Amino acid sequence: MEGRRLLKILEKLDPGIILFDDNLSVKYINRVILLTFSEFSKEELFTSDIMGLHDVKAQNKIKAMLRLMKDSSRPVPFSFKRISAHNKDHYLFIKLIPLLSNNNDENLNCMLVYDITPYITNQEQTFIKIPVTLGKEIYLIDPVEILYIKAENVYSKIYTIDGEYLCDFSLLFLEERLPTEYFYRIHRSYIINLTKIEKVIKDGQSYLLQLQGCDVSLPISRSKVADFSKKIGLK
Repeated sequence: MEGRRLLKILEKLDPGIILFDDNLSVKYINRVILLTFSEFSKEELFTSDIMGLHDVKAQNKIKAMLRLMKDSSRPVPFSFKRISAHNKDHYLFIKLIPLLSNNNDENLNCMLVYDITPYITNQEQTFIKIPVTLGKEIYLIDPVEILYIKAENVYSKIYTIDGEYLCDFSLLFLEERLPTEYFYRIHRSYIINLTKIEKVIKDGQSYLLQLQGCDVSLPISRSKVADFSKKIGLK
């Protein structure tokens, strides 16, 4: 797995730093934040609260992190976030840290922001690594390791030879950002790695796929059969 490599990436990156109060108003930022969010002006970054850059789903996650941060008995783990603005995606690892002042006249909090966008996407915004979670750990998976991906409500599960992992992205989001020469959506609930196909099984009017190292047979939607057959050279 790429867990160790992820830590090495974080170690060599200069973190962006945001100091904000309990009302979520931004008080201080460092230059890394200005460079990371270059599509925003300095004034924009200061006039909005820290939720202003996030969609509703990410806001709810950050609010949960803030609640954990205030509980000094519980460590706050790194959290992965995607921010989309001006037709540009940022993929960030974020850690929140409570701060103490000498006279307690102002409650400030610190957000460390690590921009790993260049390490997981190319210039076309296609994934070269995919962030996933297993328990409390975050890993980066190489797409070539993937057997298939299954929809899991607004999230997805990624299956490899080593096991299954939760991904924060929807199946549609992944479909749009995985290389189409290797990945194909066979069903509203499944994307498969074409290089992992071991057998195509016809069962009456239905078609099933068996993948290398996988005991599960995956269904191909009837509406996809013709296009899929052409894709893999059966027609």
